[in-house]
Amino acid sequence: MKQFTLPITGYIVFVVVIILFGVCTKLDSDSVPDVSEGANDTVIRTPLRLTSGSMMGSYGMMMDATAMCVMGFGFLYAFCKKYTWAGITFNLFICGLCFLWCQVCTCIVSSIFEGEFIKAEINITAMIGADLVTAAVLITFGVLYGFTSPTQLIIICLIEPLAMKINEHIIVHFLHTSDAGGSILTHAFGAFFGLGITLGLGTKAKNIPEENRKTTYTSDSFAMIGTIVLWMFWPSFNGALLFDDVTVQQRVVVNTYIAICASCVTGILTSALLHKGKFAMIEVQNATLAGGVSIGMSCSFNVAPWVPVLIGGLAGALSSVGYAKIAEMLEGVGVMDSAGATQLHGIPGVFGALAAGIVVLATPNSYNQYFSRDTMWTEGDGVSTGEQFGMILASIAVTLLISFVVGVLNGLLIRLPVFDTVNNIMLINEAPYFEFEEEDEKASSVEMGLTNGVTIGSQ
Repeated sequence: MKQFTLPITGYIVFVVVIILFGVCTKLDSDSVPDVSEGANDTVIRTPLRLTSGSMMGSYGMMMDATAMCVMGFGFLYAFCKKYTWAGITFNLFICGLCFLWCQVCTCIVSSIFEGEFIKAEINITAMIGADLVTAAVLITFGVLYGFTSPTQLIIICLIEPLAMKINEHIIVHFLHTSDAGGSILTHAFGAFFGLGITLGLGTKAKNIPEENRKTTYTSDSFAMIGTIVLWMFWPSFNGALLFDDVTVQQRVVVNTYIAICASCVTGILTSALLHKGKFAMIEVQNATLAGGVSIGMSCSFNVAPWVPVLIGGLAGALSSVGYAKIAEMLEGVGVMDSAGATQLHGIPGVFGALAAGIVVLATPNSYNQYFSRDTMWTEGDGVSTGEQFGMILASIAVTLLISFVVGVLNGLLIRLPVFDTVNNIMLINEAPYFEFEEEDEKASSVEMGLTNGVTIGSQ
């Protein structure tokens, strides 16, 4: 019966999602045809024309952001030789479930804070928003890469988007902080949520078989495809929601492009510096992207071009140092992050928010010169730069607190015996989850894992 836990749990959740989708969502008004009665009882449909600032004008960017989630993260998570299929498959599964569940979460959170039931409208904006939330869950998956079963991932997909939407509402509407590219709202939140789960699960590096952590030339090459997809589309990820202000959207795209170019340079150079003139592929695959993470909060700012170059360059170097030095230190104190998401998303995300705060504090004018309130969904008009700097610091603290605490609780929840857990010997091993055409070492390792394994956190 245990082998049916995943499909039974999955279909129960899917049925619930369908029911809630019917209750909590509706089509955007622009998606419903405007009809009127004509002569002789004929029906006349008035077409809605594509205009400047229309949501459909951002469809291309929406698909870029979706490609980042499905292809970028998917291939990036193919880096481990014993978890290649699982990395790609579970990534795709998370995308499908979270893209749907995020719409329901929008309705729930809006209704809670507004004090009345408000259905979520399904449109391009909602789909882009789902991409941003799903990206956070995929970042969490990177932290937990190989530590959780598919059943446990389903529970994470239900809890994290809801927690993230609550945190987003607090940051935007109470702390009045804009984070267009999600430096803390997406990247830092996902990374620290994952770290909280690992603490709740009790995952320890010493329990992972060394063989399971190895990569191969082929798996690293697949991961580089993911890096390239993420690198190319990152400006769209940061700017997709700004379709109603072309001036700001162009600024976001340009600043992101400049920052991620800078991190590409410094990430690779720092890798060579730290490894005696040679490159470490994990740093090439990840640190080169840190500029896109770090510029997220300040990408909408009207600043000189050298500012995003500096922010992106520092983030790339910081990320490489993180992979080369900090990751090992974290494992030494019991903090486990399988794919190094902390070094790409967590640390650069917090750094990017701090950098945005410094930029705000350094300007003699008000914070509002940098973006349109209507575009960026913040209500903090009239605040001084010092006040806004304090709000950014508070936003960082609140985000880290909510993500980590809820992550720990989530980890404790999925550690319960009712959920499938992963045996220590099968950590970062996809053998229990896939059929193979021939009996090989993976099949034999399943047998060994089922008979001799120890449940995570049972020490």
